Amino acid sequence: MKTKAMILLATFLLMGSVARVQAQSLTLEVRDIDRLQGFLYVAVYSSPDSFLKKPLTGFRVEVKDKTLSIPCKGLPQGTYAFALYQDLNGNNTLDTGAFGIPSEPTGFSNDAEGFMGPPSFEQCSFTLRRDTTLVVHIQ
Repeated sequence: MKTKAMILLATFLLMGSVARVQAQSLTLEVRDIDRLQGFLYVAVYSSPDSFLKKPLTGFRVEVKDKTLSIPCKGLPQGTYAFALYQDLNGNNTLDTGAFGIPSEPTGFSNDAEGFMGPPSFEQCSFTLRRDTTLVVHIQ
């Protein structure tokens, strides 16, 4: 009985080690920030179905410089897309004007741009295979 418990424990420990080895580090480098105020909200998506609806993870970073380097550690290998916006007025919401056009700065992975709406997951997606730095220019 002790032997089975030891084998089971060793298996779980090994599985945890493998997961840590496979986790990647993604660094987002956000450039062209005009106004040093508010927060940058970042959402990471892992599928076309969830894109711009339900992020895999999300976080906010205070805007203190015209270029921000944001570490996103622990993502497993896979295909992702991210969207971000700068909340200038502190209301925790992406403000929009006429026809739903954002009135606050936004950005997407691959610097993707939409036509008559946001870009698609396919336009924004990238494959994370190893530690990577992606650059996005906020508009």
